[in-house]
Amino acid sequence: MDSIMPTMNLDISRQLEKLMRERKLSQSALSRATGVPQPTINRILSEVTREPRRDSVVRIANYFGVTPESLYQAPSKAAEAREASSIEELYSRISALSEEDRALLFDKVTKELN
Repeated sequence: MDSIMPTMNLDISRQLEKLMRERKLSQSALSRATGVPQPTINRILSEVTREPRRDSVVRIANYFGVTPESLYQAPSKAAEAREASSIEELYSRISALSEEDRALLFDKVTKELN
């Protein structure tokens, strides 16, 4: 079987379970949305399948808007990675603004937070 990160395979079941719970998504609904067979999703969640095929992992990750690798991280580590990525993206966007636009943005943020 083709796998992404077999040494971290136990976290995929917890991460997938968390993502499904957040979206109130059943195994059947995820299967229909991704094209990954429901029994495969069940085997991942129950840790019977410890190294799912890459194409299944990619489809699931794409559905949730996450990287395939993040499915192999513990939920708290995945959240930290997403947060760090968001902060870097935000910083990059703010840096690209003109000095005048940055000043307007910071004034607006200051008013909104006070």
